Amino acid sequence: MKQFFYRYESDILFSTPVSAHSWLLRCMPKEEPFQRAERAFVRVSVVREDGEELSLPVCHGRDAFGNAVQWGYVAGAHCRFSILSEGVMRQTPYRICGTAHDMFLEHTALTRPDADMERFAGQVPLRAAEESCEGSLPRGKVLERALSLCDAVYRHMSYVPGATTVNTTAGQAFALGQGVCQDYAHILLSLLRCSGIPARYACGYLAGEGAGHAWVEFFDQGVWRGLDPANNRLLSCGCIKVAHGRDSADCPVNRGVFTGRAAQQNTLAIKVEEV
Repeated sequence: MKQFFYRYESDILFSTPVSAHSWLLRCMPKEEPFQRAERAFVRVSVVREDGEELSLPVCHGRDAFGNAVQWGYVAGAHCRFSILSEGVMRQTPYRICGTAHDMFLEHTALTRPDADMERFAGQVPLRAAEESCEGSLPRGKVLERALSLCDAVYRHMSYVPGATTVNTTAGQAFALGQGVCQDYAHILLSLLRCSGIPARYACGYLAGEGAGHAWVEFFDQGVWRGLDPANNRLLSCGCIKVAHGRDSADCPVNRGVFTGRAAQQNTLAIKVEEV
């Protein structure tokens, strides 16, 4: 068992003050068999027009997928919205025993394949499981197929920030051949589902410093395994899972509505390290 410290910090600056702000967050790790919180907390605050910082009450619950959600409301005018989520997670190798709902075989608006993607999936040869796995994993066709598709996506795509948006579909990113981790995940989800393998979108924090990350979980012989197409590897330890869903639209980190017309400037810092 290993322990990892994580820290998620986000500041949203509004060009003009906003008010009547309702917000919903997914920034605390999801409790899973492979990861448990040693400690975890979240703090949300705003800065008023007069420069005073106000901490906000946070409500806690779970969404339809069992992801931890945090929400709240602030009525008064403010020009900055800040989030701090921090804690320590105990982890064993990434595996989640369970079942797979039929929804994870169905394509969504963001993952629906086009003819080129279906043809691409049919041309991908099997890859031996031993080439990519960390630790001892059972050899099987599902695992081999998942690894082969992951490798094919990694080779087809180029990691280019700014080439796509949060609304880019798998088909659009595949045709472009460029994107970020969200696009890699959507494409791999599409190809796995085309192959009859249940798969779901997952997101969270990777070891190191940077932004959030997205990957895929696929179902193999009663176990969900993590597969990271942007880095072409099976996940083991050091990956803090926050949420999963059918695609990225099911698990945004921050979603809210407010009164006011303001441009937003978001700064984000994430850190994960073994302790």
